[in-house]
Amino acid sequence: MSCWIDAHVHAFGETDSLEMLQSIERHFGYDTANFLSVEGMGDAAQNALAIGWKLLDGRHYAFGGLHHRFAYDYAEEMRTLYAIGLDGMKMIENKPTERKRLGIAQNDPSLDAMYAAAEEIGIPFLIHVNDPKEFWDNAAIPDWARNAGYFYGADGFTGYEQILSESLAMCEKHPKLRVCFAHFLFLSDDHDRLRRIMDAHENLMLDVTAGTEMYPNFSRNVPLWRRFFADYADRILYGTDNCAPMRGEDVHIAEVLNGLERAFFGSDGAIPLWDGTVFGLGLPEAAVQKLTHDNFRRFAGDTPRAIDCAAAAAYLEKRLSDPRYRLTEAERAVTANIQKECLRRSSASSIL
Repeated sequence: MSCWIDAHVHAFGETDSLEMLQSIERHFGYDTANFLSVEGMGDAAQNALAIGWKLLDGRHYAFGGLHHRFAYDYAEEMRTLYAIGLDGMKMIENKPTERKRLGIAQNDPSLDAMYAAAEEIGIPFLIHVNDPKEFWDNAAIPDWARNAGYFYGADGFTGYEQILSESLAMCEKHPKLRVCFAHFLFLSDDHDRLRRIMDAHENLMLDVTAGTEMYPNFSRNVPLWRRFFADYADRILYGTDNCAPMRGEDVHIAEVLNGLERAFFGSDGAIPLWDGTVFGLGLPEAAVQKLTHDNFRRFAGDTPRAIDCAAAAAYLEKRLSDPRYRLTEAERAVTANIQKECLRRSSASSIL
C-alpha cells in the first residue's frame, strides 16, 4: 500500500531532531507526516519546531499549540499561527498530567472565542483527551506507566469521566468545530459508547495512534470493530506517535508498533505484539486508503499550507524579545535557529 500519511508525530530538543524525525518517517514508509506542537506541555520551542518541520520539506504538515506562560488572546494566537502557514491546532491540555498542572478544562470559557473563530475559518483541531482508563486504577495500571508518573488515582488529578464529559460538552457547544480526538478517545474498550459519541457529533474524527491498550482491545471482538471501522471509514485517521530523538529501546518499540499499525487495517490474521498476538481487521483496500491517506487530506487540506517566512520570522522574533516567555537557553537556541532560516528564505524570496 502506497501513499500513507502519518497524522501524529512529535519532535523535541534541538533543531536536528527534525531531520531525525524525517529519517524515521521515511524509514517506516510514510510519504508525509503531521507534526503536532505540544506547547501546552511547557516547551515554548514547539511552535518554532512546527514551522521548521514544514520548512524542512514542503510535503509536511504541522499543527500549532498554545503556551501557558502568561495570559493572552488564544483566538489571536491561533489566527497568527494559521496565517503563518500552519495547518491546524493541537491541544494537549487535557492529558491528565497537564490538566492537573494547568487546570484548564477542554470546555473552559477562556477557549470559547478560539473555538468559535476556528468554526468560522474551518481550522482543524487534533486534541488529546484523557489517557487509558487503567491509569486511574491502582490495581490495573502497568508498571511502566506508574514509573513514568502516569498514575492518576492520587489527589489532584481530574477523573476520567469528568475530562471526557467536558470534552464532549465542548463539541456540543461548538458543533461546527472540526475535531479529531487522538488515541481513539481512549475508548477502544467501549464500542457501544464510542459509536453513540460518533453518531452524536458528525464533525468528530478519531485517530488510531497506538496506546498500549488499543489493539488488544480491538482484538477481543474483531467482527464488531471491523464493522465500526467500515461504518466510520471516512472519520478515522492513521497516526503513530513517532517521536525524535529516538534511541535505544525506543527504536525497538517503534519498530514493533509501526509494524503492527501498518498491518492492522488490511491483514485478517494474527499480528505479533510483544509476547502475544493481536488480530487485524482485514478491511478492503479502498477503506484502508481512506484511513491512511484520504481522510487526513480532507481534514488538514489537500496540500500543506506554505509558510510565510517573513510572518514566521516576526512571530519568532516576538518570542525572542518578549521577556514574558521566559525562554530557557535551549528554547531560545531552537527559536533563534528557525527564525534565522525564515529570515534567510524571506530575504532570498525578496531578491527574486
